[in-house]
Amino acid sequence: MKLRTNRTSHAAFALIELLIVLAIVAILAGGLYTVYVGKSGKAGAKSHGPVAEAQLTVCTENLRQIRMAIDMQKNGDADGKAPASLAELKFPRESLICPDGKEPYVYDAETGQVRCVHPGHEKF
Repeated sequence: MKLRTNRTSHAAFALIELLIVLAIVAILAGGLYTVYVGKSGKAGAKSHGPVAEAQLTVCTENLRQIRMAIDMQKNGDADGKAPASLAELKFPRESLICPDGKEPYVYDAETGQVRCVHPGHEKF
């Protein structure tokens, strides 16, 4: 009985085949990452991916809830005054900053208006 100790060249992947497969996977992962995060490689071009859209939604919802709380406090106050600061509303800290730019929301106690200062969020 003769034992076979030689491997045939067709039984295993060659190093170059493995490197080609890894390169293809890396290219696909890089392309999907840019689509998911929403950033394109072109200078000045900005596309909105799911993460950017979610941050826009969180910012608008934070502002909506803060404005509702300000209105509720104004309506509940005998003088109809707005709170002196956003800290009086007792919201969590992460609800008082823009999730996209990490800037705190600007509050005017005189008028009771709150807004986001992050570029592109002025309409919120």
